Amino acid sequence: MQHKRTLWWGTLTLTGAALASRGLGLVYRMLLARFLGSEGLGFFQMIFPLYISLVTLAVAGTPVAVSQLIAEDNINGTLLVRRSLAVVTAISLPLMVLVILAARPLAMALYHDIRFSLFLVTLAPALLAVGLSAVLRGYFVGVQHLTYPAFSQVAEQLTRVVILYTLLNIVGHRAFSNAPLVAVALIPFGEGISLIILGAAYYRTFSNASSLGSVSKPRAITIPQILEVSLPVTFSRLLGSLVGVVEAFWLPWRLERAGMSTYNAIRYFGQLTGMAIPLILFPTALTMALATNLIPLVSQAHSRGDQKGIRSVLMESLQTTAVFTVPVTMFLLIFGPHLDDLFFHTHVATSLFYPLTLGGFFLYFDITVSGALRGLGRTGIPMRNDLIASGVELALIWMFTTHLSTAPVGVAGAIAVGFVISPILNTWSLTRLTRISIPWIRILSTPLLSAIPAVLSLLLWHLWAMALHLNPLLNLSVAISIGLLAYLAALAMTGRSFGIGL
Repeated sequence: MQHKRTLWWGTLTLTGAALASRGLGLVYRMLLARFLGSEGLGFFQMIFPLYISLVTLAVAGTPVAVSQLIAEDNINGTLLVRRSLAVVTAISLPLMVLVILAARPLAMALYHDIRFSLFLVTLAPALLAVGLSAVLRGYFVGVQHLTYPAFSQVAEQLTRVVILYTLLNIVGHRAFSNAPLVAVALIPFGEGISLIILGAAYYRTFSNASSLGSVSKPRAITIPQILEVSLPVTFSRLLGSLVGVVEAFWLPWRLERAGMSTYNAIRYFGQLTGMAIPLILFPTALTMALATNLIPLVSQAHSRGDQKGIRSVLMESLQTTAVFTVPVTMFLLIFGPHLDDLFFHTHVATSLFYPLTLGGFFLYFDITVSGALRGLGRTGIPMRNDLIASGVELALIWMFTTHLSTAPVGVAGAIAVGFVISPILNTWSLTRLTRISIPWIRILSTPLLSAIPAVLSLLLWHLWAMALHLNPLLNLSVAISIGLLAYLAALAMTGRSFGIGL
């Protein structure tokens, strides 16, 4: 079927780019962690959630709006892109100026430390670049030209890694009195590289943009129509990023109130958000790619009233999510803490890592289901459900940080509960809207059964390799290869891998 080929090709393109970008991002974090340590990385992670909130405002939900609207028939794509660029410019440019002018009071109000003002001024130019890039990225996703956004994503991350490695390992880290500022400065630089690539790609395809409509006079999309789709997405993502901002200054403070020293509170925050959670979120490279492709495909089927088409792409996406994330979750449960020690050398406690891993499994499906809801034009539903999940998460964090004995594990458990609540609510909303019953047992049974021989082979290899005292990286590479081969062999024996038989 054509939609399956489109879904798979687009997903593979974006997933490959996302995996490459996540891999480079892991190298980037390794460099940061080894240079800054847990405390320094904690400072860096404290500024990052605020940056994400500002980016959310600057982007204004336009990637989803552009990709969804341009996928519909009879749309003037060129005019849509121009008006979307006008929207993000009108928002991001004043926001950039405001951040620069208000850097000092923001730093004192949020972090009680004037040093953060320099970080904010350095980050501000990225807001305009990322806003413009978001519109162009949404355009290419909507017309299913995914090579350009994929390439820009990898180039952006690669630029940061190469420059950081050069500065910190060749020039020498002693040449920089403020190493976190170097990492912060690379953010707008990387965003600028991405904008240049996407802008050049759009200029090349500009002459074809007017032919996207199916008739001679394609329908023009107005700015209010763009905002109608984009604003709920903005509020939803802003909510999630604001929760991160709250956690960045509130969580260390709560840990201190529970009896933890300032150093250990910041160190814990750095381990949690800069090391453990990035490993948990690594598999979202696939689910984010699926969700990105789902939006235009579901939107097309929905505009035609094709209920069967909606169900088909949804089931294909959920099955693919399960086939990929079930073994990854199993692998993280077995080797996750060892991965953290290997990459970051911070020795994150297993009691912190395991709840996040189990909660992350639900998060992977939530991304796919949320993409389907946005493709249906119900962008406000994920926002509402994220609000509920975030409220429960913050309430649990408050409860578990009253005593030092329960605080570290309790915080990880609270975040995991938030990961679980959101997909449950979104799945219920999707089922109620579409009347599509999702066969979760059929979706999960094959990957779960196929993961059993993979887990057994991993455990056997681990026990055998302990006596050989192999290099940790070699041991990990062989374990991944053995587990992957066992899993693929088990999937092939079932005859129902990757959605076949649904």
